[in-house]
Amino acid sequence: MADRLRSVRVRLTLVATVVTGVAVLLAGLWLVRAVDTSLQDQQRSQDAQRLEELRVELEAGRRPGELEVVVPGRTTYFEVRLDERRVVATPGYQPRAGRYLRTTAQVRTSSGLVELVAASPLEPIERSVDAVRSGLLLTFPLLVAAVAGLTWVLAGRALRPVEAIRQEVEAISGSTLDRRVPVPTSGDEVARLADTMNAMLDRLEGAAVRQQQFVADASHELRSPGAAIRTELEVAQRTAGPDEWPAVAERLLREEARLEEVIIDLLLLASLDEGAPLPDASPVDLVEEAWAEHERRGGRAGAARLEVEADGPVVVEGSATQLRRALSNLVDNAGRHAAGNVRVAVHERDGRARVLVDDDGPGIPEADRARVFERFTRLDSHRGRNGTDGGSGLGLSLVQRIAERHHGQVRVDTAPLGGARLVLDLPLVRST
Repeated sequence: MADRLRSVRVRLTLVATVVTGVAVLLAGLWLVRAVDTSLQDQQRSQDAQRLEELRVELEAGRRPGELEVVVPGRTTYFEVRLDERRVVATPGYQPRAGRYLRTTAQVRTSSGLVELVAASPLEPIERSVDAVRSGLLLTFPLLVAAVAGLTWVLAGRALRPVEAIRQEVEAISGSTLDRRVPVPTSGDEVARLADTMNAMLDRLEGAAVRQQQFVADASHELRSPGAAIRTELEVAQRTAGPDEWPAVAERLLREEARLEEVIIDLLLLASLDEGAPLPDASPVDLVEEAWAEHERRGGRAGAARLEVEADGPVVVEGSATQLRRALSNLVDNAGRHAAGNVRVAVHERDGRARVLVDDDGPGIPEADRARVFERFTRLDSHRGRNGTDGGSGLGLSLVQRIAERHHGQVRVDTAPLGGARLVLDLPLVRST
C-alpha cells in the first residue's frame, strides 16, 4: 500500500482531486453568497422603486391614509406610519412574524413625518439559494470524481512512456548495452529524458568497448615480450656459461624496455579513451617542440637524417606532454621507414596549426592509409626496416587519439620526398 501511495500517478491524482475539491468548495460558497446577495439586492431595488412612487404621491399632496399599498401579483407588504403610528398597511402583513427584507423611506408632509416601509419575505430568496446549494452539493462529488478519473487516465497516458523506459532499463545488463530505451514522439520532457538516457547508454557502451579493447590490447601485446623474457631465461639457465650472462642480461633489458613501452602506451591510450580532462592544458608552441625534438635526437631519426622547417611561433592549446608524445611518435614512425631523410615542418595554414612529417621511404598505399591508425597495425612491407621490428603498432593510434583530444585530426598523404607524409592538424590559440 505504501508503495502504491508513492506512485507518481497516485500522487498526481490525489493532488488534482484535493485541489479541485477545495477550489470547487470555495467557488460554491462564493456562488451561494453571490446568489443570495443578488436576489436580495434585486428585491430591495424593486421595493425602493415602489416606495419612491409612494413618496412622490405624498409630495403631490396626497394624504397618508389615502395611499394604495396593495400591489397585485406581488408578495411584498407595505406599511405607512405617521409619527410612529401605523396609518395603513397591506392586508395580512404581520411585521413581527417571519423573516423579512425591509426597505424604508421617510417623507416630511404637512401632516407630520411619514415613514414608508416595504417588507419582502425572505422565504422565496432562501428557497432559491437552497436550490442552488442543493445543486452544488449534488454536482460537487460528481465533478471531483470526474477530475480524479480524468487525471488518473491522463497521468497514466503521460507516464506510460516512462514505464516503458523503466522496463527497458531494467532489462539492460552488462551484456546488452547495445539496447536503447524507446523515445516517444511527443517531443516533451519524457522524450528528452529518453534521449539523455540513450546518450548515457552510448557512453556506457563505449566505455565497456574501450575496457574490452584495453584488455584485448594488453593480453595481445604483453604476451609477446613476456614470453620472450621467459624463453630467454629458460634457455640461458640451461646453456649459458658465466661469460654469456652479460649478453643475456642485455637482451632481457631490451625486452623489458619494449614491455615497459607497451605498458606506457596502453595506459596512455586508456586515459585518452576515457576522455579525461587534459592534465596540463596550456599554450604550446609547436615550433619550439619540433626543435626540442631535433635537439633531443641529435638531428637523427633512427638511421635517417632529421631536418626541421618552421615558421614560428605556432601556438596551440593543449597538453604539452601529449603533444610532445604525438610529435615523437610521428618522427619515430618516419625514421623506421625512411631511406635516409626525415623532414618536420610546422606552419600556420588557414587559421590552423599543421605539422608535416615527411620521409623518403616507400610510402603508404592509399588502401592502407586509414588502417595504419588502427591499434597493433603493422604493414608487412614496412616491418623490419633499419633493424627494427616496426614498433608495437600503437604509435599512430596514440597520435590519432591525441589529435582528437585536442580537437584536431591526423591523416596520411604523399610526401614530396617520395615517401609518406603524416599531417597533424590542430586549432590555433584564439587571439584575445
